[in-house]
Amino acid sequence: MKQSIQSPLLRNPGWPVIWKYRFLYLMFLPAAAYLLVFSYYPFFKGIIMSFQANRLIGARPFVGLANYVEVTGDRDFIQSIANSLIIGLADLALYFCLSLLLALLINELGFAALRRAAHTIAYLPYLFSWSVIAGVWALIFDHRGIVNTVRSFFGQAPVLFLAEEPLAQALIIGMGVWRSIGYFALLYSVAIVGIDPTLYEAARIDGAGRFTQIRKIILPSLAGTMKVILVLLSIGVLTHFDEMYVMQNPVNKRVIRTLLLYVYEAGILNFKLGTATAGATLVMIGTLTVVALTRRISRYDD
Repeated sequence: MKQSIQSPLLRNPGWPVIWKYRFLYLMFLPAAAYLLVFSYYPFFKGIIMSFQANRLIGARPFVGLANYVEVTGDRDFIQSIANSLIIGLADLALYFCLSLLLALLINELGFAALRRAAHTIAYLPYLFSWSVIAGVWALIFDHRGIVNTVRSFFGQAPVLFLAEEPLAQALIIGMGVWRSIGYFALLYSVAIVGIDPTLYEAARIDGAGRFTQIRKIILPSLAGTMKVILVLLSIGVLTHFDEMYVMQNPVNKRVIRTLLLYVYEAGILNFKLGTATAGATLVMIGTLTVVALTRRISRYDD
């Protein structure tokens, strides 16, 4: 009997699957090459540089943990940790709660056209860059802005909101909330739309009011979406940069300098590449820790 000729590669149990989807793997190769060159290589290169001396030209000898000792001994770095935690955790709590509340309120609008218009208005700020958002915020809180103009009508002296250190963190947090809650509210709304309508019908038959339906049907159905959004928000707790960069000035810089802004100043402005990469590595470790704790507390994997 004539035996069929088969490639040695296909004799391996795993190879038939790979061979069957070989064109899909070939299509994935450009994306994999991009990630290797522009993501993973700089990532591992940065970790190596964190153990090397600060030199722009020439060999960089290994200095062990000297860069980490320098970073952790810097008072600006310690202040940056505190600023990042205050702003990041406040953003996490406000984004999570206010976007959920906004999604529930929009869902209660009686007409679909009104809901679409409300989503568009709420989502619109998220489409603009932080530079544009900072410009709008400056027009509102500048010494001649809208808020101080209204205050002048009541005989109140103008307040330099953008140059008041006690108000700096609140303004940054408020600016982020104004820009981003529409995006997360849209995520909640998509999940609300996917709820089975028969659940509402059964609740109405049982005499449940709208508030009871929200508490017994909508909120439990959003549990999975809440976990996803909570994990997404936890990733950004220690990685705020853009809004601080565009809103900083010599007066408020001390209380809004976050970890990534510190890394930028050390690495780009002061040319301390080893120190900057050591700080960035600590930010990465801190972010992984925050995400792991969030997944554990929220029981994300259950």
